[in-house]
Amino acid sequence: MSDIEIETTLTDIKLFIESLKSDMPEVFAKDKVKEDIAGKVLYMGDIYDAAINITPEEEPSVKFEDGKFIVKIKSEQDDAGALVETWLWNQAETVLKERTKIWAEKMGVEVNNVAIKDQRTMWGSASEKKNINYSYRIIKMPNVIINYLVIHEVAHLVHMNHADEYWSLVAVHCPEYNEHRKWLNGNRAYIMADTKLKYVKPQEKPVEAETDAEQPVDRESAQDRVSVEGANLQEESNEQI
Repeated sequence: MSDIEIETTLTDIKLFIESLKSDMPEVFAKDKVKEDIAGKVLYMGDIYDAAINITPEEEPSVKFEDGKFIVKIKSEQDDAGALVETWLWNQAETVLKERTKIWAEKMGVEVNNVAIKDQRTMWGSASEKKNINYSYRIIKMPNVIINYLVIHEVAHLVHMNHADEYWSLVAVHCPEYNEHRKWLNGNRAYIMADTKLKYVKPQEKPVEAETDAEQPVDRESAQDRVSVEGANLQEESNEQI
């Protein structure tokens, strides 16, 4: 199995497991508790945990650090998922423009402009004016699929059709394109779905009962007990005498 096949297969497995967790919660009961705490984000072919923090004094933000998303919102009413989608859009803007430049140079093609949109009927499009549009949701896909879609659109700047000569050009730069097309058809619903994140209040720790050693000492009561016990002992001594 090639590295490309391994990457897409791993993503398939992760997406399949996530779907099972929704369809069969009784099987994944233990894991379900953990998932409800933060939620998941699909990013570049992998599924990541997200920690949501309420910080009223700070501007809403998203960071990706150490394999985890850190999302800051001002209140529970804020849509953390929408915030992440905006972050993904910005990432797509950077990644897709860079990839397009790289592949255009490799394929000897001139690109006029690259625009990122929320296209829901197609992953991308190209025009005779050498403009390319991409859906920002492409950033959720594995690297190899991202490269294929960029090659697909750049090739359209040479052949504005899907004739044999077009697919021959795509095959030169992406021999596995048929497998990638199958992957796209099989995982479209996951890629098109918006990120859903829910803030969950941290559980309060139960107040532990104070031990005898930790309980404050009532000095007056203690002294009274000593006085009473001393008097009783004195009475007992007098009786014995």
